[in-house]
Order: sequence, then C-alpha cells, then structure tokens
Amino acid sequence: MIRVFAPGVVKLFGEHAVVYGKPAIAVAVDKGVEVACEKGDKTVVRTGKAYVDIEYEHGTGAAHAKGHEPFLSYVAAALRKAEESFGRLAASFEIRGDFPPSVGAATSASVSVGILKAYSACLGVDVGKAELAKLAHGVELEVQGAASPMDTAVSAIGGMLRIEPNPFSYRRIDSAVDGFVLAVLPRRGTTKDIVAGVRALKARRRSVDAVIDAIGRLVDEAEGCLASSDLECVGELMEINNWLLGALGVVGHDVVMMLKYLKPYIYGGKISGAGRGGIVVLLPKRRQELREALAAMEVPSVEVKVDRDGARVV
Repeated sequence: MIRVFAPGVVKLFGEHAVVYGKPAIAVAVDKGVEVACEKGDKTVVRTGKAYVDIEYEHGTGAAHAKGHEPFLSYVAAALRKAEESFGRLAASFEIRGDFPPSVGAATSASVSVGILKAYSACLGVDVGKAELAKLAHGVELEVQGAASPMDTAVSAIGGMLRIEPNPFSYRRIDSAVDGFVLAVLPRRGTTKDIVAGVRALKARRRSVDAVIDAIGRLVDEAEGCLASSDLECVGELMEINNWLLGALGVVGHDVVMMLKYLKPYIYGGKISGAGRGGIVVLLPKRRQELREALAAMEVPSVEVKVDRDGARVV
C-alpha cells in the first residue's frame, strides 16, 4: 500500500487581491490530506476522517455521498486527470483529511494533489512537484471553471511561498516564523459566491481599486518582515490585511470580535481564504493562554507548523 501526504494551505497575505494580479503569500502546513492507494480489480474511493462520508466507484460512476457532496467532483476529476497523464490503474483509495471542506485550508487543492500523487506512486511513476502542481491546477479548473494555481502549487511544493499570479511564478521565503494556530469558525457562503460578491463591489465602486492596491503593497512589506522573522511586524500587517479585507465585505463581526478578545495572546490574526467564516490564522504570542481563551470561547482550533516538503510518499 502506498500512502501520500498533501499539506493544507493557509493564506498569510493577499487573498482576493491575488485575483486581480496582486502578489500573495501562502504557506503549506503540517495538517492536510492523506491518501492511501492499493492496487485491486476496480477503482473505489472511500473517505475516512474527511468530514464527509463518500464511496465512489470509478468507471461506473456509482457514488454515495453524505455531507459535502461537491467534494466528489474533485475526486472524480483528479482520477480522470491521473488516468490521462499516467495510464490506467485499478486501485482502492482512502482519503483522510484534517480539515472540513471549504474552510480556507485549500482542502480541494490538497485532495487533488494527494490523489494525483498517490495514483502516480501506485503505478511507480515519479512525477515532479512542478508537474504535480500543474496537473492539480487542471483539476481545479475543470471543477470550478476558474481557479488560481496558488493553492495547488503550495500544497505540491511546500514551504512559505510568495506567489505572482500573472504570469504565475513563485519564490520561497525563508523565515523562522513557522508556527500558527488556526481557529475554525462556521462558514457562510461558497468561495465562488464570495469572490463574485467582491467582483460586483469592485465594479460598482472605483474606490475598491485602492483597497486592492493597498493589499498588494502590504504583501511586499510582509515578505520583508517574514524574511527577518519580525513577529511584531508580521502580526501587525496581518491585522491591517484583515481590516482591508473587511472593506471588501468578507470579514464578519464574529472574526473582528474574536481577534479583539484574543489580542493579548497573539501578535496578530486574519482570515485565510475567501472569508465569511472559516479559518482564522493566529500568530501566537502567549500560546497556553491562547489555547485556554479559544477553549473558553468554544472555538475549535488546531496548531500547525510550516510543512517545507510538500506532497510526498510517507
């Protein structure tokens, strides 16, 4: 049996603005998706700890899903892409995930990367990280219609990356900043709908362009603070980025109040991804007191480290 780990991804700076050509900074984390592959007489996909109960038989299209049904779209598209790229394989796949879908941890990207990597490894094909990222981005394009290559690239490659969207390129950021706490709030709305809402606001109000530009400039400053491992600076810029995202209408009152309550225990915090709930990234200052405060608020949380290796056989 082959086992593969594909890291989850959180956005430290630049989400939403990256859609309009601005840079972003994202990081792979040591929680994500594990995909096991074992050759057999037919291809079946089952999920374990993935916050969704699915059984999918490839080829016949037989599927049973309870929970987050759109998850199946990424599974099916990844299997098709893998077969086109690496050849026919009959195998059973089991997916175990650390995050619920659609919370801002790039679950769909991790699943796409993980299935492609496990499929190729099961066939004995050595696929490079750049090619893996490209194929996984193709999966997200097929399912979503439009998708940034950021999440799939960071999950495949690993580490903390500065992303330039047009044309796509990246560079690693070497930083001693490597530990975060992720608070998970209820999500309201899909990424597609939230991005469309920001686009509509931008079309209505020219002043939104200034907010987008400010987020882009903030990414430049944040890269320097991360490289110098200046926690005070990184935390303050996280807060500013969150305020700017609030101007785009994607930061709810619950996030604002939580960050205000947690301020004594963190350098800073912000949403990750599209917003309106989901993951809030916290840079801890007083870790034990932060744990206790989140527990008192009954907010689920997980501590993560930077995953520097990307998708791999484990």
